Amino acid sequence: MTRIKLLALFVAVVGTGLYFYSYFHEPETWDTLNRKGILAFKQTRYAEAEEHLMQALKLAEQFPHKGRRLYFSLYQLVDIYQVQSKFTSAEQVLNRILKMDEEKFGHGHPNVAFAFNNLASNYRMRGEYEEAEVLLEQALQILETSMGRDHVLVGNILEHYSHLLRTLGRIAEAEIMESRYQEIFSKHIVVIQEPGG
Repeated sequence: MTRIKLLALFVAVVGTGLYFYSYFHEPETWDTLNRKGILAFKQTRYAEAEEHLMQALKLAEQFPHKGRRLYFSLYQLVDIYQVQSKFTSAEQVLNRILKMDEEKFGHGHPNVAFAFNNLASNYRMRGEYEEAEVLLEQALQILETSMGRDHVLVGNILEHYSHLLRTLGRIAEAEIMESRYQEIFSKHIVVIQEPGG
């Protein structure tokens, strides 16, 4: 073999080796880590899912415009913590989301109400009903003020609140909430008619 052929063979072998190395050792991206975390979550491999989602969160925190990726990563962590009954860890993440929403939108924004609702749900799951009620009251007040008393999202909060009141044995109050959210929902029902019907 001539020197040129040997050199060409060497370059081809090294190039192929580098290609396969980069293919199999590509650094993890935010997207791939989330996909791996979600897949592990669906397969009930929660420790593995948590590890991938924590790595995704670290990457999301490095993006200049953190917004969508950061929120997605945080909410994925909340889900993984709650399914494992790690409610204290979920609470820390939910408080972080609440703080971010208050700083970004202001206290009276619907996103803050949703953050209160999610935090209330976490308290409800661990049996801290009084704390959950305070948060649901705040969420309800924000949504009624910002969106109106008959908005469908107000109905959603009323529905959650009524379930909490039933859990607390406050049936009369729960029934008032139930009739109110049912009335709201009935105003927003869309009836689809079949052609010719």
